Amino acid sequence: MIAHLLTRPMKTFWLLFTISLYISCASNEVAQSKNHGLGELISNNKNVYFEDKIFEDEVDFTSYLDKYLVSSGIYQVKTYSSITFKNCTFKKPVISSIKSNNSIVFMLFMDNLTFLDCQFEDVVNLRGSSVYGKTDFTKSIFKKDVNFEETNFFQDVHFKSCIFEEELRFQNSFFLQKANFTSSEYGANASFQNTVFNSEIQFNVCKFYKYADFSLIDCRGNTFFNYAEFFQKANFSNGIYGRDFNYTNTVNSRASFKGSRFMGKVKLFESTFAKTPNFENTFFLHEKPDINF
Repeated sequence: MIAHLLTRPMKTFWLLFTISLYISCASNEVAQSKNHGLGELISNNKNVYFEDKIFEDEVDFTSYLDKYLVSSGIYQVKTYSSITFKNCTFKKPVISSIKSNNSIVFMLFMDNLTFLDCQFEDVVNLRGSSVYGKTDFTKSIFKKDVNFEETNFFQDVHFKSCIFEEELRFQNSFFLQKANFTSSEYGANASFQNTVFNSEIQFNVCKFYKYADFSLIDCRGNTFFNYAEFFQKANFSNGIYGRDFNYTNTVNSRASFKGSRFMGKVKLFESTFAKTPNFENTFFLHEKPDINF
């Protein structure tokens, strides 16, 4: 009866409306399927756990919640979700820091941030973020540039057995608790310049194939580089090492410790250097190690 009351233009309108609504719903389902509803979980402050998933779209953590102003031009986004990915692949960038016009947005992760056995096929940018829970990227592979500059970590951090194929940047970062980079490989330049390690750090059995920059770092716990290999220059200049510096059985191309201060014991046993390392203006509080290479 109603159909008979509709004019031809009205029938056409309702037909087009129905088609557009269907397309819209279908496109939303596709968008959800590409990132498996990640944004919805975070926006509702629900914990996140994904395993064996492929994420086709960009993961921008700052886009899922409202931002708030903390100072002129600086905004923050805060999530209370515990975020865990296991054996997942990310096809597009994973970011928690964005810069647009005259403003910057940083992310605060109030719980754990975990990527276990994951593969990142595009850039990872967590610059300026803060993680108040544990951070764990164990056995993950990074195929593009990785940026953790000025990032603050408030609990234990794990980058064990990771592979960084392109440039890695940790400049001016802060680690409150233990940091473990054991058995990781760095295919391009890696920079930890001016980073503060408030507790123990481990770079045992790591391989640095390009320039490794640890200049100006502040290590307040024991430092471990045992069995590490540096195939190009390793720069430890002007660093402060508050406790023991363990550098045994390392393999070095060129290394500089110029202007550094060692407040604990320095252990260089069985290390090899292709060129004599630079210890100019270096201070040793305890017994000076044998540096006649």
